[in-house]
Amino acid sequence: MTDNFLQLTGIVTEKPIHKTSPSGIEHCNLTIEHRSVQEEAGLPRNTYCYMPIATSGPLASQLKNKLSKGMQIKVSGFITYHQSKSNLGKLVLHAQYIEQI
Repeated sequence: MTDNFLQLTGIVTEKPIHKTSPSGIEHCNLTIEHRSVQEEAGLPRNTYCYMPIATSGPLASQLKNKLSKGMQIKVSGFITYHQSKSNLGKLVLHAQYIEQI
């Protein structure tokens, strides 16, 4: 297996969306906004991004009514490419761990 791991902190930008699939699997989707200053080539660099987050199964169930807009969280998991029906693509962080900070 090759490495695919991302850890990111940020602020929840909207109320998380909880759904249950026809097969009974819980899903939770949200977006976080990340802002920080990182060092690059010995100089400070302001960084900023929005990252879509997806969770499924037991973690999604545990998060129900625990995450809200404006909350600061740390998320870790793997990233993958999602393509919408209109062929718009984006990277999504599939969370395996989420904690409030």
